[in-house]
Amino acid sequence: MRVVRMIVLGILIGLSCSYILVALSISQEPGVVMTGGDLFEQIIIAALLGAAIGPLSLILELERLPFVLQLALHFLSITALTLTAGYFGNWFDNFGIVNVLISEVIIYIIIWIMLTILQKKDIKQINKAIKQRKE
Repeated sequence: MRVVRMIVLGILIGLSCSYILVALSISQEPGVVMTGGDLFEQIIIAALLGAAIGPLSLILELERLPFVLQLALHFLSITALTLTAGYFGNWFDNFGIVNVLISEVIIYIIIWIMLTILQKKDIKQINKAIKQRKE
């Protein structure tokens, strides 16, 4: 059940990021036109990318590996998936590989910050519950 939740969350994040990036890229170039078929293709690619990336967070739970190695494996796996999606989505033709990778890093950092904030909130709640049990 947990993996399914990660896949669904990955799809939602992938679609959200894709929508923002497509909107930004189209607004920067006034002559660019995207057909419905093109947009649908990008939605499918974003959903598949998100579904593949979601369960990769399990790498960060491998207690046998040092955290730096977990993070490196996670990031490299996501980069490989992003490059694959970029190839099939023709992202490099329109934006260039450097811009795609910069976008990936920005998204990675934003999501990492959001997840860190949520985890800290959960830890506070758990500590509060433990403290109340002790009293």
